[in-house]
Amino acid sequence: MQIRQQIAQRINDYDQAHEQLFIEVADSGQLDEVLRNRSTTEACYVIKLETQAHSQSDYYQAVTERYQVITICSNYTDSYGAAVGERAEAMQQAVFKALSGYVCTDINNNNTDPLKFVTGGLVDLKDSLHVWSDIYELGYTQQINQQDI
Repeated sequence: MQIRQQIAQRINDYDQAHEQLFIEVADSGQLDEVLRNRSTTEACYVIKLETQAHSQSDYYQAVTERYQVITICSNYTDSYGAAVGERAEAMQQAVFKALSGYVCTDINNNNTDPLKFVTGGLVDLKDSLHVWSDIYELGYTQQINQQDI
């Protein structure tokens, strides 16, 4: 399972056991459709943002990956979005509780460093839709495969 899928599964499992705030927790594939058509609310999407590597030796490199977690909620009773704030903050807190310190497994089934919160911010607030983005990162060591030429 890809790391982004592990992150989405972790959020979903936490939400089902505690808050039950999200109608959908998914990979990034559905996000474009949701934002274009505003078809789903109370949702969470996980997107892989970047991967960076720094060589530690000729045989190993330190890899850092960043993931964006988008939360979306809507409040149809307030066209200005004023009542959205409490629900949106509850969603952000649920994601933080689910992910902070969570350890994923890399492509070699080794544990990664724990997920760390990096930053978060408002992406969009209009038509009663609140879109928030949090960035998390993790690291792991990867062996550099060298083959004889």
